[in-house]
Amino acid sequence: MRLIDVLSIAVLLLLMQNSIAEIPGCDFYDTVDISKAQRFSNGTYLYEGLLIPAHLTAEYDFKLLANGSSERVATHVRGCVCQLRPCIRFCCPPYHKMHMSKCKGDMSKVELDTHDPLVNLTLRDGSVVKRHFQEDLIVQSDLDLPGCPKMYFLDHEMPGNGFTLFENGSLLRHWDTKELNKREYCVQHLSFKGKSTRIAPHFCPLSSQPTKTWKTVAIVLSLVCIVLTISVYLYVEKLRNLHGMCFICYLASLFLGYLFLVLNLWRYSSGFCITAGFLGYFSIMAAFFWLSVISLTLWNTFSGSSSWLNRFLPENRFLTYNLYAWGMALLLTAITYIADQVVKNEQLKPRVGVGRNCWIYTGDMGVMIYFYGPMLLIIVFNTVMFVLTAIRIIKVKKEAKNFTQQHTTTKRLNSDKQTYTLFLRLFIVMGLSWSLEIISFLLRKNEDWAKAFLVVDYFNWSLGTVIFVLFILRPGTLKLLKERIKGKSHEVGASDENISLQNTKIDPSVF
Repeated sequence: MRLIDVLSIAVLLLLMQNSIAEIPGCDFYDTVDISKAQRFSNGTYLYEGLLIPAHLTAEYDFKLLANGSSERVATHVRGCVCQLRPCIRFCCPPYHKMHMSKCKGDMSKVELDTHDPLVNLTLRDGSVVKRHFQEDLIVQSDLDLPGCPKMYFLDHEMPGNGFTLFENGSLLRHWDTKELNKREYCVQHLSFKGKSTRIAPHFCPLSSQPTKTWKTVAIVLSLVCIVLTISVYLYVEKLRNLHGMCFICYLASLFLGYLFLVLNLWRYSSGFCITAGFLGYFSIMAAFFWLSVISLTLWNTFSGSSSWLNRFLPENRFLTYNLYAWGMALLLTAITYIADQVVKNEQLKPRVGVGRNCWIYTGDMGVMIYFYGPMLLIIVFNTVMFVLTAIRIIKVKKEAKNFTQQHTTTKRLNSDKQTYTLFLRLFIVMGLSWSLEIISFLLRKNEDWAKAFLVVDYFNWSLGTVIFVLFILRPGTLKLLKERIKGKSHEVGASDENISLQNTKIDPSVF
């Protein structure tokens, strides 16, 4: 009985050994199925004009999947051809087209006659040569596709979409300097605008890439909350002071920015892509300039009538603020448009509408000149104004304590918690999330950091929702809204949340 067991185990081990036979020193992704190739008596195979020696062939009864696992298939012979001639890894059969991450059958006769069959191949010595994908290279088209339902692609004719295909089969993606092996990408013919059909690399989204669905949910919810916030501020008369009206303008520009973003996300702006890109740019920059208006007016209010700024401001301040915020945003948009038309250096152009996004191009440091640079300057200005305002409030609180007879002022300034809550709301509105967005851009090439900063992206897309929660769903605002609905006309007394000076009143429900 023991002898039978030993023999059974031996046979089983032998079968297992045969089932996982591999070519020594050859990666599965460097092989092709040569079962139909001509075989000679010495064990060599002739495959597409290439003679494959016997030691570079073996029988396989499995195929390797993109995730590293294996799947049992019918036994077939594979040859390690990529050690003999450079290979190019296709997603589908060579003359099929890729559409929406799926193989869509053969190209038409017109496409076959007009497609570009050449690829730039970087050799081991660093030189770059043009090679016909089928005549000069070995096409691999039976390997498992990268493990994702939807793949992105690169169009090398568009700025920021450059890539390098190496002789060993790896591919370097220029925009994040990520080198992909053949498990992580494949190439395929793709039809681009203008009826041009070219070979394009396809790869899975980064693990730090947000899903389209959740991004849309965050933005649409923000849009709804922005509309609700604006409606409440317009409905409640006590909120329509100078700060409140500036805040409404900020929300309106933010709403337009988010609207163009979601239109671009779902390709609804493809018919007016460049126009949509500049309108989105104008809206976001206008939002930042309105933030600078809010920070400046808040500082000016707490500084009192002695502020030097009052000597330069006309009586109709809101009109002046409109001319400044919308005018500066329009000026930057005009500069960006002119640069997009006249600047020859691709690295220095805004490249609005380039590639698949109807937005200013963010693939390299050129975006710092036109977008993140001005944004950073405004954030620094807002931060300085925020700090100066905080210092002024602390000073006023100390002065109020020294004059105990000013009981009303002392009572209105006695809650540190409410004051710091006001600071927090102000700081969020003044661009904390966008500061992190700039840092996220600078660290985008590091995938670990990109994953960590994904929460920043969702926070930015959800800013309208955050504003609604902080500014509307708070006791002071809800009380004013309730009284407005009930139709009360008498003045509401100052609450503990109100911050007042001797000659100036601030309604913190605005912030």
